[in-house]
Amino acid sequence: MPEEMENGCLWLWEKTTDYILTEWILDALPTLYPQDEIIFQYNQWKQKWSKKSCTLFSPIGAISDLMNIQIWMDRAEEWDKDSYNHWRKEWEWRRVQLWVDHICKKYNESDLAKEHWKVAYYSIDLKNNALVKKVLDKRYTICTWYDGNSKYNNDIDDNGVLNGVEFWKKTYGHAVNAIWWINTPSRIKDNYYETAKYNIYGVEHEFSEISCFFNKWYVFTKVKEDNLERIKKLNEMRTKILNWKEINSELRHLSDSKYHQDKLHDMNDFYRDWLSYIDSELKSLM
Repeated sequence: MPEEMENGCLWLWEKTTDYILTEWILDALPTLYPQDEIIFQYNQWKQKWSKKSCTLFSPIGAISDLMNIQIWMDRAEEWDKDSYNHWRKEWEWRRVQLWVDHICKKYNESDLAKEHWKVAYYSIDLKNNALVKKVLDKRYTICTWYDGNSKYNNDIDDNGVLNGVEFWKKTYGHAVNAIWWINTPSRIKDNYYETAKYNIYGVEHEFSEISCFFNKWYVFTKVKEDNLERIKKLNEMRTKILNWKEINSELRHLSDSKYHQDKLHDMNDFYRDWLSYIDSELKSLM
């Protein structure tokens, strides 16, 4: 990793409207074993415009692995510049969710999506070790990020494995990819190919044990073009229902009214039936 970290990964910026990946949905997805097991790596340090664009290369790296394609730098630069036409300001650092969403949209609008599949993205819970393992075992590449410092960097450079779990005060934020591995629970794929000593390094512990990693991550999945809009609608409904169910449960515990408690209970029963229908629809489309 270059000595002067110029990354601007400011914050996760997750949204309550993010699609939520559960073990049920994951089981409905295809197992993705790239025929040649190629891992696509990029170097954000080689181009002046991309030195702070770790949040660009994290989703690009994930889509490259998913589709088994190289996304060339002229296209990456075009997608980077286009973000200024939307929500991005020159002086602002990057927010991870916005970049995952931006790259998802740009890819789906491109000729690459016409040649291959379109993509959707889901948020996953870092603390759910079983779910993270299932995602990685299916060879999905996860968009993730952490708060780093020199202690973190020295830990990697020592033996190519992140052995520690506590790194204390951060000096930079960085977006990377998490990928499958056999010798450790996972590996990190960084964005400094041919520049860093270890652009891919092992991670000794579960991510939930490592204090500097954020709690929400994102994973891209393939979507048939004719199913994309329907899946988006179903996922938006599903996510809203899950959020409403949680709020109703909280209100039920807060209320002293038996009438209100019963009504909220009935409403959540209705939501459970609705979720069952949505899950059945999603399974038929994925």
